Amino acid sequence: MRPVPDLTEARRLFYETASLPDGLLPPSILQSWRRCRSFGLPMQARTRNEERLEATELARRREASADWLSLARPQVDTLFEQVVDDGLVVVVADGQGLILDELGHPAFLDRAERLALTPGMAWGETIRGTNAIGTALALADPVLVRGGEHYLERNRTLACAASPILDPFGQPVGVVDVSGPPRRVHAGRLQQVDAAVRLIEQRLFDVARAGWMTLALHPDASQLATPRAGRLAFDAQERLCAADRRALGWLGRDFSAIGHCRFADLFGETLSHWLSRSGQATGRLTTSGGLLSARLLPQMALAASLPSSSRATPPRPVSANPAGPRGDAAATLAGLEPQWLARAVRLLEADIPVLVLGETGVGKDRFAQALHAASSRAARPFVAVNCAALPEGLVEAELFGYEEGAFTGARRQGSRGRLREAHGGVVFLDEIGDMPLAVQARLLRVLQERVVCPLGGGAPQPVDIRLVCATHRDLKAMVAEGSFRADLYYRLCHHPFRLPPLRARGDVGAIALALWQAHGGHRRNIVLSADLLALFRRYAWPGNLRELDNLLRTLLALYDDGTVLAPRDLPDTLREEMEDAEPAQPLVMPASVSALEAHLARHQGNMTAAARALGISRSTLYRRMARERA
Repeated sequence: MRPVPDLTEARRLFYETASLPDGLLPPSILQSWRRCRSFGLPMQARTRNEERLEATELARRREASADWLSLARPQVDTLFEQVVDDGLVVVVADGQGLILDELGHPAFLDRAERLALTPGMAWGETIRGTNAIGTALALADPVLVRGGEHYLERNRTLACAASPILDPFGQPVGVVDVSGPPRRVHAGRLQQVDAAVRLIEQRLFDVARAGWMTLALHPDASQLATPRAGRLAFDAQERLCAADRRALGWLGRDFSAIGHCRFADLFGETLSHWLSRSGQATGRLTTSGGLLSARLLPQMALAASLPSSSRATPPRPVSANPAGPRGDAAATLAGLEPQWLARAVRLLEADIPVLVLGETGVGKDRFAQALHAASSRAARPFVAVNCAALPEGLVEAELFGYEEGAFTGARRQGSRGRLREAHGGVVFLDEIGDMPLAVQARLLRVLQERVVCPLGGGAPQPVDIRLVCATHRDLKAMVAEGSFRADLYYRLCHHPFRLPPLRARGDVGAIALALWQAHGGHRRNIVLSADLLALFRRYAWPGNLRELDNLLRTLLALYDDGTVLAPRDLPDTLREEMEDAEPAQPLVMPASVSALEAHLARHQGNMTAAARALGISRSTLYRRMARERA
């Protein structure tokens, strides 16, 4: 932990003289203070703009970041699990510093709200002064800002560690931040945040590199298959098309090299010549800074990496026994009846809605993706909408679109809506049990008439869609209590598929090994020991497949090639849970904040125990409590 300077004296001197002796503050903090002063932002200011973004505009900003947010979610959830027990919050902001999402301990969320550290608020330096989110974006580097290092006096009770998410072309698309009391946010937290961001950037790189020749680089050849390796991508003319920070750093370059440097400019020989002499596309490369080990990565298919709406390949014929998907999806289907996917495809092709039921985290979304991939619409759009994640007032606009001027905050050009975006493809409505009754009626009309009527009086628009829905709720009980329309229920519930929880899918160890192989653990020769697999089989997995998948991704990021993983390598809290008594049976999620709080009180405020009793992950319970309180 770095020494804490006399910040009260530093602030006084800077306030009075605009200068400080060397060494009193870290250079990045002092430079930021100077920028803030140049903005005309006084240290005692509240902010220039305390207005929270309207819900419609916040939804638009989230939609604009939807691609990278979906890629970032597994790492954000894992980071949340790592810090929540210390009373911290994880904040995700876009490339302008606008907070899009927040996960945190209830004890700190109230303080975060008072400090405006909450979705819809802007945290760029010009608004909030020196702070980890805005300063990380300004520097394009990870930043730790503690207590009085914040420029604004009002933020002195806060400490933040943030790292910007850079796309493969060097542009900041967002930022991940961990915030909390100063004594609990330190350099180790910054390392955790930056490790999560590097994994997110790697996933962004994998999406972008389709059709390009990509090299993994590292001074140590044994690290080429790990997240520690840097990456460079070249087009057919051997021009540098994409890169990450680590690779550019080893080359002594920055992102300005993209589009201007060729392989020979960087390594003194052509890529084709290096490949001809390197045998297995693995070898050494000479740079101005020394030698690097390099490996040519397998080329990714263009159609597999682009958003499904951008694919141009023709639809494939339907088989009565469609081939199951590979990788993650194959592991998702492990432990399920082998004919389920084939039956679901038959329903989809016959234009019969497919309803998928199951606990949170069992893989309902992945089953829907596997279903789309196995259908004749695989080359057409797959549009997923999480009904529980949208504010009630925005669900209609999101699904059905709207005309210009339909409501306050509507886009000038209107919006097509998600149903029309899926024309010719598949719509996946996740958590349909959370859809408002009024929207249920409109959805039923679309299913019956095959037209969409935008908000604001636009002309009806024909749509050709197939529908897959999912929920963890008991829809039949909701029909009985009047919170779900009976006519829509019977329109959807022709042949529901109930995905069993992970603990009921047979050999959890075999499923873990399938996921491990899909994530490349076998290529790095990292072994899941028999003792660890035995512990996996004993555990109840309240977070289901998602919990197992996130754990395996975390282990891959933490450990070196050749490691034999044992129970001691698990996080302490999880290992203790796994070694505990009998797994609890899942309960129905309480529907109101008072019921949730009563459930939490029965477990003496222990969020882990309460979530386990419900058969869900802690992050799901935190999100549900935050949504019910909103």
